[in-house]
Amino acid sequence: MLHGGELLKAAKDYGIEPFKWLDLSTGINPNGYFIKDLPQSCFHRLPDPSDLNALEAVARETYSVPQGVGLIAAAGSEALIQTLPQIFPTMKVAIVSPTFSSHEASWRRYGHDVHLIDSLDDVGDATIVVLVNPNNPDGSVISPKKFRKIAEALKAKGGALILDEAFADCHPEISYVPLHDNGSVIVLRSIGKFYGLAGLRLGFAVGPERFLDRLRDLMGDWAVSGPAIELGRKALQDKEWAEKSLQLLELQSKMHRAVFERLSIQVVGGTLLFNLIEVPDARTLHHELAKRAIWTRRFDYNQNWLRIGLCKSQSDLKQFEELFQDALDSQVVPA
Repeated sequence: MLHGGELLKAAKDYGIEPFKWLDLSTGINPNGYFIKDLPQSCFHRLPDPSDLNALEAVARETYSVPQGVGLIAAAGSEALIQTLPQIFPTMKVAIVSPTFSSHEASWRRYGHDVHLIDSLDDVGDATIVVLVNPNNPDGSVISPKKFRKIAEALKAKGGALILDEAFADCHPEISYVPLHDNGSVIVLRSIGKFYGLAGLRLGFAVGPERFLDRLRDLMGDWAVSGPAIELGRKALQDKEWAEKSLQLLELQSKMHRAVFERLSIQVVGGTLLFNLIEVPDARTLHHELAKRAIWTRRFDYNQNWLRIGLCKSQSDLKQFEELFQDALDSQVVPA
């Protein structure tokens, strides 16, 4: 499993119709932004630069981008992850791991010398450093103030610090964006997680224009679709929805963790959008849950971890707990 999702394949593999599943495999808000009617024009005409500028202006306000620091929209943070390695000459890249696997794959694809490191203390002579904050999948967080020194060192080498803040909407206090001094840091933001609009494919890069200009050139004139521009602007402007959603997620996350406590399952990390649990045999438990139409995220590099997203409703949560207990019971060997 490279990512979560692929529910239709799981449904086919296990012979269970898609609508019967609890898909908890992705860290996406299960009660995402409500999609209201969109103007037909955003589907029928090419995206207009003025509309894109309006979206980026709203994003600047939402993410508290300092004056003089650049911001561009893209077709999701994944598109930015795939494009970033192309704007730098071949360099030594350090990625704080384990983390979101697309970062490693994309830098290797374009011939960079990639090293997986345990912490920022292990950067060594790398000229590019990649870090996800909060991290996926363990939810670990580093204070943004700690990035200043390493960013200055990387700038002196002609490199950059790449900060993936896809889950930072749930923890805005950890974002580096408001502290940005236009140095050598590129911050990636996503509308897919907190706003629950993963299928919209909309993300943003914040950083110095010397980097963002290269990204723009590679992504072309219409990197963001008309519907994404229209809906993204509406979502980011809706401060009332964001405030209420954050409160709901805090409650849902607390209830989600309580299930694992009752089941005597150890939670070893997570964010407001998912929990990371540790069990003796995650692969078998993942299979047993799938047999009961619960889809979770397992990891090839750790045989004890499962990442499990939030349930949409209390009835789903109750069903999840009952089926999870049944899956655990099925693994117990009779004396």
